[in-house]
Amino acid sequence: MMMTKRTLQLSILLASLLFFQSCAQRTIWYKGNTHAHTVICGHADSPPEVVTQWYHDHGYNFLILSEHNHFIDPDSVIMPENLRDNFILIPGEEVSGPKIVHTTAMNIQGLVSQRKDLEVKAEIIQDHVDSTLSKGGHTILNHPNYIYTVSAADIMPVNNLYMFELYNGHPLVNNAGDSVHVSTEVLWDELLTAGMTIFGVSSDDAHYFATMDSLHSNPGRGWVMVNAPKLSGDAITAAMNRGDFYASNGVILKQCSVSRGVYRVEVDERATEDELTSPELRGEHIEKGDLGYLIEFIGPDSKILASSRSSIASFPLSSASQYVRAKVSFRRKTEGVELEAFYAWGQPTFMDERSLSDKSQ
Repeated sequence: MMMTKRTLQLSILLASLLFFQSCAQRTIWYKGNTHAHTVICGHADSPPEVVTQWYHDHGYNFLILSEHNHFIDPDSVIMPENLRDNFILIPGEEVSGPKIVHTTAMNIQGLVSQRKDLEVKAEIIQDHVDSTLSKGGHTILNHPNYIYTVSAADIMPVNNLYMFELYNGHPLVNNAGDSVHVSTEVLWDELLTAGMTIFGVSSDDAHYFATMDSLHSNPGRGWVMVNAPKLSGDAITAAMNRGDFYASNGVILKQCSVSRGVYRVEVDERATEDELTSPELRGEHIEKGDLGYLIEFIGPDSKILASSRSSIASFPLSSASQYVRAKVSFRRKTEGVELEAFYAWGQPTFMDERSLSDKSQ
């Protein structure tokens, strides 16, 4: 769609005044995991109360027990005896359909039904989205690179889908892609460049809480930090659906915001150092790169628009077209591994007609 210079300037102004996408400017973050399994699925090792206890005791603020085609009523779960007042369960389900298409139905009011006779992946995803909306919730498309099940072409036709798993902590989901298939991050840019409004989620997809090692899908490997007006299922879900969060698998941010036409990112170095001592974390093995922090601002077709080796950086929206998103990397050497990297991903801020859309409904 062609835009006049005046319309583009207006979009940028409205984006800076009305939207705080790419994570919000306020500094209250709620840490949560949207994807975890229990013994109910038949291939996990712990009951709901043990899974809940783990996330509660490790400082999370919210959790979704996302069981395959099974709704776990939060009121049925035995909560920790020492329950904090800033921890909640958000009702959800992993809707597992034909063609290995899986989605998280977030903040639903009951079991999500689905059609089993569909063959086209885009139609399957759309059915999940529509069925989840009918139950009062919103959809996260899960692990698109698991067996390389879902491509950009499968996602683009889908309406009312605003979230997908950019990072999934399961060791078999191929976040980084391979010589034939693109990474989930490149997939994200393909969708954004084509005009889709979609935000990147990081999650555990945890199955094993009794056995902790690199071969098992453990907790504590991927999460979201959400800026919401309060800690409730409705507020958290609405904030994520409009992009007021960042995704992480190790890097913690003090700021990730857009205001007055500038995208700003600042790393919380002390919190990141503390986080990286966690034995559950698993970084990405990389062949080369400078040690320390790298902040990148990325635009259409995965083009790096600007970068900084500092732990704080900013980028003027006037220097971008369509959209810009932020990526923070931290690289370190570890024993037995040449280099490993951890990340935080800020959500895209749009400079085109998408900046005027309302994604909160």
